[in-house]
Amino acid sequence: MIGQTPKHCKRSKQMIGNQNYRAQRSTGNPPSSWCNSIRSLISQKQPKEAILIYTRNRRNGGTVIGAIPLVLKACASLSMVGFGKALHSEILKSGVGRDVMVGTSLVDMYGKCRDIVSSRKVFDLMPERNVVSWNAMIGGYMRIGNTRLASILFESMSVKSSITWNEMIDGYARNGDMTMARRIFDSVPVGLKNVVAWTVLVDGYVSNGDMDAAGEVFERMTERNLYVWSVMITGYFKKGDTVKARGIFDGMGSRNLVIWNSLISGYAQNGMCEEVLDAFSRMRGEGFEPDEVTYTSVLSACAQSGMLDIGKEIHQIILEKRIEMNEFVLNGLVDMYAKCGDLRNARLIFEGISLQNSATWNCLITGFAIHGQCTEAIEFFRRMEVSSVKPDSITFLSVLSACAHGGFVEEGLGTFSKMEKYGLKPNVKHYGCLVDLLGRKGKLQDAYNLVKGMPMMPNDVVLGALLGACRIHSDAIMTDCVLELVRKMNSYYSSRDDDDDGHYVLLSNIYAASEKWEMARGVRVKFSANGSKKPPGCSLLVLERI
Repeated sequence: MIGQTPKHCKRSKQMIGNQNYRAQRSTGNPPSSWCNSIRSLISQKQPKEAILIYTRNRRNGGTVIGAIPLVLKACASLSMVGFGKALHSEILKSGVGRDVMVGTSLVDMYGKCRDIVSSRKVFDLMPERNVVSWNAMIGGYMRIGNTRLASILFESMSVKSSITWNEMIDGYARNGDMTMARRIFDSVPVGLKNVVAWTVLVDGYVSNGDMDAAGEVFERMTERNLYVWSVMITGYFKKGDTVKARGIFDGMGSRNLVIWNSLISGYAQNGMCEEVLDAFSRMRGEGFEPDEVTYTSVLSACAQSGMLDIGKEIHQIILEKRIEMNEFVLNGLVDMYAKCGDLRNARLIFEGISLQNSATWNCLITGFAIHGQCTEAIEFFRRMEVSSVKPDSITFLSVLSACAHGGFVEEGLGTFSKMEKYGLKPNVKHYGCLVDLLGRKGKLQDAYNLVKGMPMMPNDVVLGALLGACRIHSDAIMTDCVLELVRKMNSYYSSRDDDDDGHYVLLSNIYAASEKWEMARGVRVKFSANGSKKPPGCSLLVLERI
């Protein structure tokens, strides 16, 4: 029911504990049987279980050539180059290494595991190669960014398939060279330029942020698959163009679950929470069953908008539908409860997760920080440090924010200094938290020195926090020093060729933060005199529940 806490504690733990597939195959089964099981598991995207079945059934001895490429594929998907090498040794001992399918699978496995030296060695020693072998080697070089050697191999091929051409287009696109990607595309023989080639080119433009070029190619397509529609929707959402994204969606004749997920996740990424719930309701009304991706996006919308009641209802549906509790769903639940202020449930779910990643820790630490439970945020940061998970930039930002709100100066300075230990460089937000912390505690000179030593231009939040601290502590001398920094920032932005009047808003915010209302008004008058307008803010009002 909406508004009630789901009875999730025991049920969540049961689902979390049961999410790992237990392969129950007898070692006495005939090879063809367990070979089919491996193939089935890989098609279901369960490579770990496929490898488990192979290792269990190999105890009987003998080698099934048909199973080896499948197991190598599983190794490649998991980047398990160590197991792949062990299997390679087994292949050499059994004498099946001369088989072209086995050799090609080894080339592909090493390439996808980024061991390009071993991949090329296998390729060169293959007594027989087919076009798939060449494609795998080209893909390996493209994966590590060696477009030159990939191109040399491509030019050396006497026979090229459509996959060969697509591999080259995709490889250049993934390496950011859309000029060469387009040149290869334009050279594809007419008989091989299928819908996949067009889709790969569109995807390349989208991945590189060129939606104009992507749209031009998309409009020229005489045949379109559902994937290319999804790519276009996702691309426009990533650029923040929600109108065009919705236009692409509305222009479709038929849709599948992936298309609906593209729309829902796009709305969530752009903070359009009401639209997320509306699309979710429409999708279910049209008979589509939501999956893990859908629920993760809806939970994100609930977290952003603070809709705890609806978030609880979504959690209940997830349990009732027995949706797989993968890392994304679990992190979404922790994030939703934490951001909505239900830290008890957030912590319960967190503690029930067997393997937390950095996102899981960040969700909970951030939740504690934004709801003023600063001591708990720092406590969990310490727990994270002694775990196997490495803190990232988001972790440090949340902990520094907690230190600033809790007034923990020494803890904040110590946390800031630890960033270098983890190979992280502070950005302007990290500096802003530390400046805010020092300013709140009256350490204005330390805060000023920190701002002066920043490796980047301070923004309105940093300078506004420092000016506000000067006002609170009635330090007129430091106020003048900070205003000099503000004037320098103004001069810097005014002299830039790409100046778009945005610095006027920054200046106004700085003066307003320190309650220098006359200065703020003066900046806004100048801003308006230039004919500029600031987009109005908006608030979210939920009129209906799902």
